[in-house]
Amino acid sequence: MVNNLSSFESEVKNNYGRSDMDFPKGSIKILDRSIVEILIKNARKSKSVQYKSGDNVYTATFSTFTKLDDDGMVGVYGDVPQDNDDVREITFLVTGFHANWDTEITFSKEYMTAMPERELKHLINFQRAVLATGVL
Repeated sequence: MVNNLSSFESEVKNNYGRSDMDFPKGSIKILDRSIVEILIKNARKSKSVQYKSGDNVYTATFSTFTKLDDDGMVGVYGDVPQDNDDVREITFLVTGFHANWDTEITFSKEYMTAMPERELKHLINFQRAVLATGVL
């Protein structure tokens, strides 16, 4: 995990410079593809999982995922995806971004989208927390 964290920090610096900025963002690049894999593997074990980074604690609860069905339509599913599922998007409800409200976080191929928008530093720190916690 140390190599992933060091390459993650390089990606933060290359893509966003100062990650302590407080300006809100609706979406950012997924800085390490293993973040989505970690979230899915942990969701298979427990629907809600805590991820920690420094003083920040985020609880991610699996919500839904989408995939292209055999009939060519996009299906929305409420069960955690299995290894053979071709996930297009996966959504988690996350606490820890705001003191009073949940944040809906959707991961697609390259981007992580927050609804409502959240501060850049928190979007980056959530990814860092997932990577630091790893697979349970």
